[in-house]
Amino acid sequence: MTFKKGDIVNIKCEARPGPLDEVAITISSAVGVVSGFVKQPLIEKRGEESFVRGRIVKIDGNMVEVQIPGSFFTSARGVTSVPRDWADSNMEHV
Repeated sequence: MTFKKGDIVNIKCEARPGPLDEVAITISSAVGVVSGFVKQPLIEKRGEESFVRGRIVKIDGNMVEVQIPGSFFTSARGVTSVPRDWADSNMEHV
Protein backbone atom coordinates (compact mmCIF):
# COMPACT_ATOMS: atom_id res chain seq x y z
CA MET A 1 0.00 0.00 0.00
CA THR A 2 1.27 3.48 -0.76
CA PHE A 3 1.22 5.96 2.11
CA LYS A 4 2.27 9.59 2.02
CA LYS A 5 2.55 12.47 4.46
CA GLY A 6 -0.87 13.89 5.32
CA ASP A 7 -2.85 10.70 4.61
CA ILE A 8 -5.67 9.96 7.04
CA VAL A 9 -5.60 6.29 8.01
CA ASN A 10 -7.33 3.73 10.18
CA ILE A 11 -4.87 1.82 12.37
CA LYS A 12 -5.67 -1.61 13.78
CA CYS A 13 -5.71 -1.50 17.58
CA GLU A 14 -7.09 -3.08 20.71
CA ALA A 15 -9.90 -0.96 22.16
CA ARG A 16 -11.82 -1.12 25.43
CA PRO A 17 -14.10 1.29 27.26
CA GLY A 18 -12.37 4.15 29.07
CA PRO A 19 -13.58 7.01 31.24
CA LEU A 20 -16.48 9.18 30.07
CA ASP A 21 -16.58 9.31 26.25
CA GLU A 22 -13.05 7.98 25.79
CA VAL A 23 -11.74 4.62 24.63
CA ALA A 24 -8.53 3.01 25.91
CA ILE A 25 -6.45 1.84 22.96
CA THR A 26 -3.28 -0.16 22.49
CA ILE A 27 -1.32 -0.40 19.25
CA SER A 28 1.38 -3.08 19.21
CA SER A 29 3.99 -3.23 16.48
CA ALA A 30 7.46 -4.69 16.04
CA VAL A 31 9.00 -1.50 17.48
CA GLY A 32 6.86 -1.25 20.61
CA VAL A 33 3.52 -0.46 22.15
CA VAL A 34 1.56 2.80 22.18
CA SER A 35 -1.34 3.08 24.58
CA GLY A 36 -3.63 5.83 25.77
CA PHE A 37 -7.11 7.33 25.46
CA VAL A 38 -8.92 8.67 22.40
CA LYS A 39 -12.40 10.10 21.88
CA GLN A 40 -15.07 7.57 20.88
CA PRO A 41 -15.66 9.05 17.37
CA LEU A 42 -12.05 8.17 16.41
CA ILE A 43 -12.76 4.43 16.84
CA GLU A 44 -14.27 2.20 14.19
CA LYS A 45 -15.43 -1.32 15.13
CA ARG A 46 -15.77 -4.09 12.55
CA GLY A 47 -16.82 -7.29 14.20
CA GLU A 48 -14.02 -8.21 16.60
CA GLU A 49 -11.55 -5.72 15.09
CA SER A 50 -11.05 -2.12 16.17
CA PHE A 51 -9.38 0.74 14.28
CA VAL A 52 -8.33 4.20 15.42
CA ARG A 53 -8.05 7.17 13.09
CA GLY A 54 -4.66 8.82 12.66
CA ARG A 55 -2.66 10.97 10.25
CA ILE A 56 0.68 10.17 8.65
CA VAL A 57 3.17 12.89 9.57
CA LYS A 58 6.36 11.48 8.06
CA ILE A 59 7.73 8.69 5.88
CA ASP A 60 11.39 7.95 6.57
CA GLY A 61 12.86 5.01 4.67
CA ASN A 62 11.20 1.89 6.01
CA MET A 63 9.34 3.72 8.81
CA VAL A 64 5.93 5.39 8.78
CA GLU A 65 5.30 8.00 11.51
CA VAL A 66 1.66 8.40 12.53
CA GLN A 67 -0.04 10.87 14.87
CA ILE A 68 -3.17 9.89 16.77
CA PRO A 69 -5.16 12.59 18.60
CA GLY A 70 -5.55 11.71 22.27
CA SER A 71 -3.75 11.31 25.59
CA PHE A 72 -0.97 8.73 25.49
CA PHE A 73 1.16 7.09 28.18
CA THR A 74 3.97 5.86 25.97
CA SER A 75 4.32 8.50 23.26
CA ALA A 76 4.66 12.26 23.25
CA ARG A 77 1.92 13.95 21.21
CA GLY A 78 0.45 10.57 20.24
CA VAL A 79 3.15 10.04 17.61
CA THR A 80 4.52 6.60 16.87
CA SER A 81 6.69 5.12 14.15
CA VAL A 82 5.93 1.72 12.68
CA PRO A 83 7.73 -0.35 10.05
CA ARG A 84 6.30 0.01 6.54
CA ASP A 85 5.50 -3.73 6.32
CA TRP A 86 3.51 -3.47 9.58
CA ALA A 87 1.72 -0.40 8.22
CA ASP A 88 0.88 -2.25 5.00
CA SER A 89 -0.93 -4.99 6.90
CA ASN A 90 -2.39 -2.96 9.81
CA MET A 91 -3.27 0.44 8.36
CA GLU A 92 -5.66 1.51 5.63
CA HIS A 93 -6.60 4.76 3.94
CA VAL A 94 -9.83 6.39 5.09
